[in-house]
Amino acid sequence: MHLSRRNFLFGAGALLAACGTTSRADVLRTPFIPDDDGPGGPMPIDRRGVSCAATADNTEGPLYKAGAPSRATLVTDRDRGERLLLTGTVIGTACKPLANATLDIWHADARGGYDNDGWGHRGTLVTDAQGRYAVRTLVPGRYLNGKRFRPSHIHVKIRAKGREELTTQLYFEDDPYIEGDPFVVSSLIMPHRVESGVRRASFDFVV
Repeated sequence: MHLSRRNFLFGAGALLAACGTTSRADVLRTPFIPDDDGPGGPMPIDRRGVSCAATADNTEGPLYKAGAPSRATLVTDRDRGERLLLTGTVIGTACKPLANATLDIWHADARGGYDNDGWGHRGTLVTDAQGRYAVRTLVPGRYLNGKRFRPSHIHVKIRAKGREELTTQLYFEDDPYIEGDPFVVSSLIMPHRVESGVRRASFDFVV
């Protein structure tokens, strides 16, 4: 049966989450779900017009925790908040996809709080043979940074063999708190849309 975005959103990710924590050597492969409804499966990656300049780094912040569990779904049915599907690829500066690159992802919950005691909204996953990844989670809430709110953002570390580790953040287009935020880099702002009740965003990392 063909898995399309209509009949597969969070089921496979929940199955991965149930597998528990593994060592980095046993990191589970990201289940790539084609973002199309046709019978032909995943569309070929078209690099024409795509910049292969290295992705900008961004501050790590104080709340990173090493050792996050291996999973591509960072949300449970109990979590409140708008669901998010984040997809994309990891490629090198020569525009070649990087298989087995590790994404270490963490972000706030819908209220803007981080789970510092457990592993809520934290996880690691690896890219497939074409450098693709898919993460199912929720849209992070905003929190006060001094006298103003930080825009909604997702923290990411990228590790790939023979490449320098990248630490960065992703932001959402049209967030009203982007303007004036001292950490935002324009190239890290993602377009997004809502389909079938799920917000969808895409970002290609270049390392």
